[in-house]
Amino acid sequence: MQYKTHFAGGALITLAVLHHTEYVSPEQVVPFAVATLIGSVAPDIDHKNSFISNRLKPFGFLVRRTTTHRGATHSPLIIGLFSLLLFSGLEVTEFSSYAYPIAFGFFVGALSHLLLDMLNPQGVPLLFPIPKAKRFRIAHFRTGGLVERIIFITLVIVTIQFLLNAL
Repeated sequence: MQYKTHFAGGALITLAVLHHTEYVSPEQVVPFAVATLIGSVAPDIDHKNSFISNRLKPFGFLVRRTTTHRGATHSPLIIGLFSLLLFSGLEVTEFSSYAYPIAFGFFVGALSHLLLDMLNPQGVPLLFPIPKAKRFRIAHFRTGGLVERIIFITLVIVTIQFLLNAL
């Protein structure tokens, strides 16, 4: 999927989580939302031409030296460990009151990324780091194709509807 589709999925999941949970206080909404949107594109740091990799070039370069596209960064285990590390790191700073919403938001956004990537033929390695583990996919839609454009438009419309209903 393209970054704009991942952002649209991240925006929708942000609103859905905020609507259905009480764990994010009003002052934590913005950090949670930003972290969710970042998380929604973060797994593609392993791809040279991705939105996130182009903005974090040195970090993207290092990640690409250690994994392949849709490898470790597309693993729930690695996403969970990174989110835990993010939480632990923020807990010892002046931003400790935002540690939970940022780490949780990143985790939720990254999981939305995996779900959308499961619509591609390549799938995602949900059982990484098990060697040669099956890649999971739920559909075979080509990145940038007509179906992805329909998914993107649908995500945007549902997100706008969600926002309008919340007002």
